[in-house]
Amino acid sequence: LHPEDTITSPYKSWVFNASTNRMPEFSAPGLGKKSNKVVIDVDIPANANGVLYALGGGSGGLTCFMENGKLVYEYNMMIFERYTVETKTKLSAGKHIVEIISTIPKPGAPATIVINVDGKEAARGEVKRTVPAAFTASETFDVGIDLGSPVSLRYHKKAPFKFNGKINSLKVELL
Repeated sequence: LHPEDTITSPYKSWVFNASTNRMPEFSAPGLGKKSNKVVIDVDIPANANGVLYALGGGSGGLTCFMENGKLVYEYNMMIFERYTVETKTKLSAGKHIVEIISTIPKPGAPATIVINVDGKEAARGEVKRTVPAAFTASETFDVGIDLGSPVSLRYHKKAPFKFNGKINSLKVELL
């Protein structure tokens, strides 16, 4: 397997809004296989619920969502393994800047996931194994919703689990 031969976007940074959906994985940011930082400018209602962003689907992917006011990041490693990083406390209603920083030394390697809220670390976790090339050939990148098959079993019955707040912008930078 040669991850360097995978079709990828030539871009290193993107800015999205909640109207971004069904972007094919090969043209979307290389989340899950390359180090990256996702910064979300978001207005959160009390006990917020819904997907902030998702890449891939039920057979493999990653998602960042809110569940009863808590932030949850899940890495679905091709169904075989699932890794979750979750804030211990609920986010207060109002405007927040959420950062998800994924440090992945090389495709297939372990990853460190850090969730920051308003500049302060809110959660940290490990992904023991990342995808070397791609999650799927047919799933996509979505903002504010998870169209197609849901990445997480936690919101499978609520799919497409549309976010009930407002995503002002979602910026992705490959590191």
